[in-house]
Formats: sequence, structure tokens, C-alpha cells
Amino acid sequence: MSSLELANYVGASALLLLLGSMAQAQAATPPVGQPLFGEWDRLNSTGSPPAASEHELMHFGVEGNTWTGRYDKHPEPALGFANPPEGRYGVFIGADATGFVCQPAFPFYPCQNVVEVVEGTMRYYPPHQPPFDVRQQTIVVRDENGQEVMWQYWISPGNFACPWYRTFDEALAANPFPTHGDCVFPVTTHDQREQPSVRGTPSPGVH
Repeated sequence: MSSLELANYVGASALLLLLGSMAQAQAATPPVGQPLFGEWDRLNSTGSPPAASEHELMHFGVEGNTWTGRYDKHPEPALGFANPPEGRYGVFIGADATGFVCQPAFPFYPCQNVVEVVEGTMRYYPPHQPPFDVRQQTIVVRDENGQEVMWQYWISPGNFACPWYRTFDEALAANPFPTHGDCVFPVTTHDQREQPSVRGTPSPGVH
């Protein structure tokens, strides 16, 4: 993504904030009370073959009350993943959530271990297609052993949530090959008789 493209999306002043916070996120440990800060990794996989899998990355930074993020993909040729990976990337702008609802479909329900929720908009840039925006919440959950998992909840469009980890090794350990679907879909439903299921990313081209 060029600086001009970023400026067209977030504005010139926000561009400086985004670039500065991204540099911090890649070089620093999470500040106290801001566990979302820094790098998160995800294994996005449809099971087999490994060529259909991807190593996804998110970097989050914060300046004042504004959170910024960058979504990208990292090549993993040693694991047999497509090299280079599909060229989708994204830019996130958000703030601490004020309207978080603990949904019963969340695997961490009733949410007593949630330590941070940030809500905002991610603009995705798929290759050779128009960009699109997704309203998202990023929900950081810390278990009794101190391990943190970030659940990326696609509110609209989407209605699903997927787990991210502090390192790619953690992501591989949580979902070893042959992988299983680890996204929850749907999170909410108008038909209360419909039960949430656990599966992979629910629509083609959504990562």
C-alpha cells in the first residue's frame, strides 16, 4: 500500500499516526493495560493441502485514544504454503469499544477473561478487486496461565470470529495439520434454534 493510498483512506494526519504506531508495534512489548498492542499471528487453513493455508499477520499500535492496525501475510515456503501468498492487505482504525456484548457463541463466554476490546473498521485491499470495509471488534482473552488469544470478530459483514495468537508457533500448536475449522460462525442469529458452529473462514476470499 502506498503512502498516497493510505492518505486517501485515513487522512494525512492519521497517516502519520498510523506509520508511527506501526513502527512501535513491531519494535515494542505491549504497554501495561493495552494487551492488544503488537503483533498477532494466525494460521488460516482449509485443512489440506498446505498450499491452501496462509500465515496471516496483524500489527496494532495506539496513540492517545486511537488504535491503528495493519493486516498482511507472511510467506511460509518451508511449510508448503503458496509462495508468494495471496496479496490481500488491510488497514484498521478504531478505539476502545464502548458497546461490547458478550455473545453466548464466543468460545470464551461468559467473558470473565476478556482483558481488552477495541472496535473499528478494517479496510481490506484484495488484489485486482475493489477495497471493502468491515466493522470489527478485536477481543483479547487471557487465560489463567497468562496465555493471550485475540479473537477477531467480523460484525458486519461477516458475523463470525476467528482466533489469533502472539506467535505463529502458538497458532500452529493450537491448530496442527491436518487442521480443523477454528472460526465461530454465526456469532449472532435471529433464529435462536440455530446453534453456532465451529469451522474455517466462512466465505471465499475472506481472510
